[in-house]
Parts: sequence; C-alpha cells; structure tokens
Amino acid sequence: MLKNVASHILDRCAQLQGMNIILGIGIGINLLAIFQLLKGKNSKLISTKLAVLINVIWIVRLVLFLLKDSEIALKFPILLMLDQNLLLLDSVVLWLYSKSLLHTTKFKFKILRNFLPFIVGLFLSISTYFSVPDELIVEQFLKLKNDIAHNKSLFSIDVLVLFLVIITVSTVYFVKSIKEVKKFNSVLYNHFSSLKNISANWILKFHSLWVSLFLIPIILYFINYMYPVINIGILLSFMITIQVLFSFIFNSNVLSQIYVSIPKKGIIKQDAKPTNEFKNELDEIKKTLEIEKYYQDENLSLVKLSSYLNIKSVALTEIIKYSEFENFYDLINTYRIESIKKELISSTEQIMIIAYDNGFNSKSAFNRIFKEKTGQTPSTFRNLNRNTSQ
Repeated sequence: MLKNVASHILDRCAQLQGMNIILGIGIGINLLAIFQLLKGKNSKLISTKLAVLINVIWIVRLVLFLLKDSEIALKFPILLMLDQNLLLLDSVVLWLYSKSLLHTTKFKFKILRNFLPFIVGLFLSISTYFSVPDELIVEQFLKLKNDIAHNKSLFSIDVLVLFLVIITVSTVYFVKSIKEVKKFNSVLYNHFSSLKNISANWILKFHSLWVSLFLIPIILYFINYMYPVINIGILLSFMITIQVLFSFIFNSNVLSQIYVSIPKKGIIKQDAKPTNEFKNELDEIKKTLEIEKYYQDENLSLVKLSSYLNIKSVALTEIIKYSEFENFYDLINTYRIESIKKELISSTEQIMIIAYDNGFNSKSAFNRIFKEKTGQTPSTFRNLNRNTSQ
C-alpha cells in the first residue's frame, strides 16, 4: 500500500532535469536563511531555532527530490519512501513557531504527541521497506516515471488517503496557529504603539497558502482522473516551484520579524470596565501626553511611557484597561490622529511628513488608523475641513 503512496506523490517530482535547477535554488535559499538566522542577534531565541528547524526540514525534502533522479536512490530505495512523511511536519512546526512568539514554547514531552502523524507515517514507510524487496520498489518507481511521461491516470486510494491526512493535519494546526497569533497580537496592542515588523499576521497568510498548496492539487488530481487533460508532470513541477517560492516568502518574513519579550505579569486580562475607575490617574496621563507629546516617538512602548510617567507598567496597563481606550495601542494612536487632524487643517505640509512627525512609521498603518478614527482618508479630511474653515 505504502509502496504506491511513495511512488504516486512526491517520488515523481524528479522526472524533469530542469527541476534540478529549481531544487538547487530552493536548497540555496534555505541554507542562506539558516546562516542568517544563526548569526543574527536573535540566534538563541526558541523562535529562531524553530525557523531553522523548518528550513532544515525543507532542505532534507529538496535533497531527497534531487536524489530520486540519481543512481543513489536506485541503490538505496529507502530514499524513495521517506520524503512523503516530511509533509506531515510543516504545519506542526509552523504552529510551534507561532506559539513561540510569546516565548512560551518550552520542550515538554507532551509536545511530541503533535508529531504522532509523522512518527506513524515514518514507521509505516520503514516497515514497508523492510517487508518488500528492493527490486520491486525500484520497479514500481520506474513504472511511475514512465506513466507520468505518458500522462497516464495515476488514481490511487493510497494517494487519496495520504492527501487527506496531510490536509487534515495542516488545517488543524492552521486553526491552532490562528489562536496563537491572535493571542500574540492582543498582547502587542497592550504594549506597543506601532506594530511594524512586530505583528505576526504574515504567519496566518503563509499558513493558509500552505494548506492551499495541497488542496488545489487534490482538486486537479481528481479532475484529471475523470477528464485526463492535465499533464501530471507539469502539475508536480508547479508544486515544487511553489514550495521553493514559499521558502523565499517564509524566510523573508522571518528575517524581518522583530521579537519582543513581555513579562507575564504585564499581561492583564480584559473584562468589564467600571465607569470612574482610575479617572484621576487617566486625566493626568492625558494631560501629560498633550503637553509632552510622547506619542511622537515612533518606538513608544508601554514600558517607555511608564518610565516617563514614573509609574509601573502594570499600573499603567490597569489604568488604560479601565478607560475609554481599548488598549495602549489605541490610546497612543488616538493622540497621534488628533494631533495630525489639527496640523492637516492648519498647515500645508505633506500628509505623510505630518504623519511621520507624529509617530507613525508606516503609511499603510497610518491610512488605516486615520480612516478608522475619522471615517475619512487624510486627504479628504484636509480638503473638507479647509473648505469649512474658509
């Protein structure tokens, strides 16, 4: 059974010589990323180590692809049966990476249960290898390559089962990643006034694309079974190319990701807000912000503002919690927008210069927040209010 799985899925990817170049590029991207990660200032973080692990998994997979078109794989047929199991690791490790962003991921034996599908698949592949003659494995592999070359139907229940298992595992851990990233972002809103390169929403986009990488081929695979019009070789080459592209996208985001360490005591659970709680303290903070304009600091954080105000960050979080503001991010950006609104009316300075002077470090974030606060774009707001004042 697993002999067919090994031959039907990823074993047919080395059919085109031209793909060796793309595989080499993919390996180069992963090796370069590992080098950059290990020499960077965040090399000791668990997040960095997990990013390195993801790259190692992808390198092993790509190397196995390369070996399949060589004499080495024919001499050691076990190499034809291992890489399919690596597809069961990606989403699990991506979830662990998401979880590590708050520095809460520590090695515990119970984490190993998340690798159970991979362990089971690897066990079945190895046990099948030792129960089947090498000659038969090689014969089926060569037959598969010939079938692909002639675009013959490759339908198999084994293939269907493997695809469904991969998609199920990927979807489950995609949902788990969503929860971790939302938790991480909610903490960021309570501690930072700007989220450029700190927010981890890119992980969700990447993970959703990763799930699609396996969902789309399944649809095409069964369409081709009923109406054999799609060249299977081209489809498989496309999947390899997309995986190499994903390596570039993932590592570009990982290398630009800014990691933050937030003490657990600084994370306060949100609940119902009493009306007049901490009113005097909040009024004092508002007055200080208006006079000192601390919000103009694009890197202003909860800890930094706490030191300016000479209060503990936990106390400041508590005050904001029981205010009209959703969080620290909302508090600071509200003051930024209010200051910008005044300058848009009173000056002729370029809009983005005004935005940058008032603490924004991202054009997209500024436009989005301004629209949320005013219901208008900055240019529309300036034009309407200038006409009104005149």
